[in-house]
Amino acid sequence: MSQRPDSHVMATAAIEAASIRKHYGGVRALDGVSLSVASGEVFGIIGPNGAGKSTLFDVLCGITKASSGDVTVLGHNVAQMDPHLVARLGVARTFQRTAVFGEVTVYENLRYGRHASFRHSVVGRMVGSPRYRREEAEFRAKAEEVLELSGLRDDRNRLGNVLAYGVQRRLAVAVALMSDPKVLFLDEPAAGMNGRETAEFIALVKTIAPGRTVVIVEHDMTVIKALCGRALVVVDGRPITVDAPERVFKHEEVISAYLGAEDD
Repeated sequence: MSQRPDSHVMATAAIEAASIRKHYGGVRALDGVSLSVASGEVFGIIGPNGAGKSTLFDVLCGITKASSGDVTVLGHNVAQMDPHLVARLGVARTFQRTAVFGEVTVYENLRYGRHASFRHSVVGRMVGSPRYRREEAEFRAKAEEVLELSGLRDDRNRLGNVLAYGVQRRLAVAVALMSDPKVLFLDEPAAGMNGRETAEFIALVKTIAPGRTVVIVEHDMTVIKALCGRALVVVDGRPITVDAPERVFKHEEVISAYLGAEDD
């Protein structure tokens, strides 16, 4: 299934959404959300509990299909594309729950992040075919690069389930980086982290952001202010404002929404 680039997409736009609506029965999770994220931008999505930001996030990266509206990622309309086809465009994501394989090492976790690029057969692996040797060499080179970027070099031989929580979160990002994504979606990446872990994670994102587009859904406003040039606020499924974080936090409707809502 191939998708042709939409002619209306600006060359500098990595992600565009137009009039996104999502209904679950009689519940309106999203109600007319539009946005544009520039190539190379670090963009935040924030809002109080139940605002619809996680639904919007899943629609943008192709996990959830909108009831109506269009979503364009890297010049392709992904509204009806299967998630694995969206991933092949150069899109990767992390999840709210830490999704690492606990019974294998950090190094072997990275292999799972590279599997989509492997084209050798089982027989090719068994006999050491030229394709297998080439792809294995490419994997090793990429793994070393990602281990260095993510600060996990000294943890390479440790099992996933013995890592500290903050290190597991970094490993989840490292796995996503193994596909060398052009667009990286981070879902609540700092959730449950202490102050030191959060600072380390902010430093990691600053390291990996150049050359790619990053979209972050996050409750920790320290993370949003440190990383995002702009942030979209969603309340009750509606877009309230898109602006620099320092201005967003002063918006009257944003203040009202946060003061009048329980934190997640």
